[in-house]
Amino acid sequence: MTEASGDGVKLAEQIAEQIEQRIVDAGWPIGEIIGSEASLIEQFGVSRGVLREAVRLLEHHGTARMRRGPGGGLVVAAPPARAVRRAAALYLRYRRADVQTVVEARRVLELSCVRLVAQRARDPQVTDRLRRILDAEVDATKAAGSTRFLRSFHLELADLSGNSAIGLFAEILMELQSEFVNEARSQPASEEVVTADARASHRAHLAIYNALISGDVERATSVMARHLDAISKWTLEYADRQH
Repeated sequence: MTEASGDGVKLAEQIAEQIEQRIVDAGWPIGEIIGSEASLIEQFGVSRGVLREAVRLLEHHGTARMRRGPGGGLVVAAPPARAVRRAAALYLRYRRADVQTVVEARRVLELSCVRLVAQRARDPQVTDRLRRILDAEVDATKAAGSTRFLRSFHLELADLSGNSAIGLFAEILMELQSEFVNEARSQPASEEVVTADARASHRAHLAIYNALISGDVERATSVMARHLDAISKWTLEYADRQH
């Protein structure tokens, strides 16, 4: 086996991809040892340097890590969500995604989340989780500070949608939207503005929750649409004022 494939892809990258596919096929058994360094070198027929480069890639992806010492080896790991979100956000920046692009995509995804959550909104576990978020908002709005905590309701809906892809992409878009706002902000908003925004958002979240538990999907979707439109309008206007 040569140390470079005919199509120019490095051998270490190919090995890393093969190991990751093996992990996927096995059902992602976190904590399981794939093999020792020596056994993997023999299995793939490569040098120690090539294998260590493949392991470095796996560790960078968060899919596996090398555990040293007796009984050690390449261990299956759980990839960190934060790294995935950050990489996706950076790629969108590279593709010149602007604020308008982000808020439009976020609107489509979050309205889908509401419809999906509505299908199981009467499940006590679902209502309890949303209720805890709303109670936390009440406590948080009594204190001055950031409105960042208000994302929790949206993130919880995304998680409760039961669709891991929608949940992940919603998080990515929210994070990127916050980046755009932070970059445009020359100074922090006043305490009065923060408090007013927090209370308005809480009222919208509470209305969405009440519509969901009463089974009124159309109202829940309508309120969320207006809420997202208000967030988008504020974000776009704020960004425009700073440029």
